Amino acid sequence: MPIAKIHVLEGRYDELRLANVSKAVEEALISILKIPPDDFFQIIHELRRDRFLHTPSFLGMKYSDDFIVLGLAFIYGRPKETRLALLKELNARIVAGAGISPDDLMIQLCEFPGENFSFGQGLAQRAFISQEA
Repeated sequence: MPIAKIHVLEGRYDELRLANVSKAVEEALISILKIPPDDFFQIIHELRRDRFLHTPSFLGMKYSDDFIVLGLAFIYGRPKETRLALLKELNARIVAGAGISPDDLMIQLCEFPGENFSFGQGLAQRAFISQEA
């Protein structure tokens, strides 16, 4: 049930490039986290330059106008090794799909207990799910 929030600079990504990024995210989640294909939730934000603010470089990375900030929220419980593999897989697939530098992708993984998610009707459908990937 990961929820992906993809943030890009307005005007840098046409529909095909955005579709490639979206597909790359979903394929990485299916491959590494073993989520079912119908577990698909993404929000794509195209932000004006004055609303997408970041440093030009950090920790040795150099960021261009193709910079993507990807936030993923999902139910906690996956081992550190799985999360590290997910970071690598996301970077590889998105870089290839969007044609960007490996530096131009920042990823934030956020894990929460299942009771913090409702898929509708105000119910916590995953309240008693513990991921053991």
